[in-house]
Formats: sequence, C-alpha cells, structure tokens
Amino acid sequence: MKKLGILLLTIIFSTVLAALYGAIHDQVTYSISSEYFTIYKFDQFGFSDWGNNNPRLTTALIGVLATWWVGFYIGIFQGLIGLFHSNYKLMFKYVLNAIFITLGVTVLFGVFGYVAEIMDAEAYKDCCFPYQIKDGKSFMTVGSIHNYGYTGGEIGAVIGVAYQIIMKKRETVDK
Repeated sequence: MKKLGILLLTIIFSTVLAALYGAIHDQVTYSISSEYFTIYKFDQFGFSDWGNNNPRLTTALIGVLATWWVGFYIGIFQGLIGLFHSNYKLMFKYVLNAIFITLGVTVLFGVFGYVAEIMDAEAYKDCCFPYQIKDGKSFMTVGSIHNYGYTGGEIGAVIGVAYQIIMKKRETVDK
C-alpha cells in the first residue's frame, strides 16, 4: 500500500516539477526571444487576443501547459518501474533520483540546443514563414532550446529507467 502511495506522489511531484520547469524555462527563453512567444506561441496556444496584456505571465502559463503532461507521463513511467524495488523506502529514493536525472538531462540538452544554435552565426537570419519575425536568429535559438529540451526529457527518462534497473540489480546482489 505504501508503494502505491509513493506511485501517486511520484506522479503528482513530477507533474508539478515539470510545470514549474516549463514556467521558469519559458521565462528564460522569453528573454532570448520574446517574439518566439508573442508571435508564435501565443498564436499556437490561442492566446493571441489577450496574451500581450501580460506577456510574461502568458509565457509562464504556456510553459506550464507545454510541460505538465510530460511530467505526468514521466511520473507514471518512473513510478511504475519503481514498484519493482524491494521496499517503499528504496522505491522512494530511486524514483526520486530517476526524476532528477531526467530533469538534469533535460536541462543539459536545452543548454546544448542553445550552444548548437548560437555557434552557427549565419543560420536563420531570414526565417519563420509565415510569421513576420524581426530577430530570426534569436527566434530559432529558442526553438532549438525547446526542441533539444524535449529530446533531453525523453533520453533522461530512459536514463532514469536504466538507473532504476541498475539499482534494482544492486539490491538483489546486496541481499
């Protein structure tokens, strides 16, 4: 029963963590390219009519809406894997570590997306059809950060599972 409680807490925690990550992440990337949000994301999320009244708040909301569900699925995934640990204490420890591993890899991939994009000085000077973008380079840099971040989340989740499997094998060996 305690393991099921940890599973539920894992899902809630990872969902909230992902939503917070999204809100903060989008505040950082808004600073790189506000156009990415005010022109592209506000339109994509249906906030064009009112989003510019408070663009930072709207950007944070978009961050939450774009990431909470990733955390929800990661929580389910890592939590279910965690059920295989021998007791609830180990489950809690290893599942929490797996979630933070996933988050860490996500952040690293986002940074890599930033570095990869800024190294190409000529890329995307004139971009972003059908939108009228003034700073295409910054716009595409933010797009790169976002895309790499999602990839990092997927890879991080796999690494988190691998971590849990390794820890489970160590539990078995230590007995």
